[in-house]
Amino acid sequence: MNTGSMSRVKWRGYRFDLFLVGANLLLRLPGHRFRRAILRHMVRCEIGDRCAFERGIHITGRGGVRVGRDCNINHGVLLDGGGGLVIGSCVNISPEALLLTTEHDPDSPAFDGRSREVIIGDRVWIASRAIILPGAIIGEGAIVAAGAVAHGEVPPWSIVAGNPARLVRSRPREAQAGLPCYRRFLH
Repeated sequence: MNTGSMSRVKWRGYRFDLFLVGANLLLRLPGHRFRRAILRHMVRCEIGDRCAFERGIHITGRGGVRVGRDCNINHGVLLDGGGGLVIGSCVNISPEALLLTTEHDPDSPAFDGRSREVIIGDRVWIASRAIILPGAIIGEGAIVAAGAVAHGEVPPWSIVAGNPARLVRSRPREAQAGLPCYRRFLH
């Protein structure tokens, strides 16, 4: 690789870093419509109707995130779309939850990265500071409790807690049939 092409690669990396810093700064500003516009047009997320995104959510890249309708995503939530992140409808994601689709391969001599899609079903509640690991599939109506670390498949209509997340009990199918749109003034 010659010096000119190495400098172009380095510049692309800087441009991407500047994009991430700029997008994440804009996502801290007030105005749900404004943040939805940033996510749709600048970050290239697909977003359904009547979704609320609190100030201070974080993104890790451009594209790769699809959000259904009537979702509430609270402050401090990290949306990693690198491996593909699909969030269903009527989903509530509480503050500071991490939805991860990329990680490092622990067996790689070069510590290479890898990515796996994460799928969050309809009517799911991901509680505060829960961590959803790459490749997780969270079934319809499930709850991932506060601080839980979910990987693999979480059965529909179940409540899981702990690290690693384990079944605590099931949830009635009538639960969370709808979510109020959470849009406070200047939030």
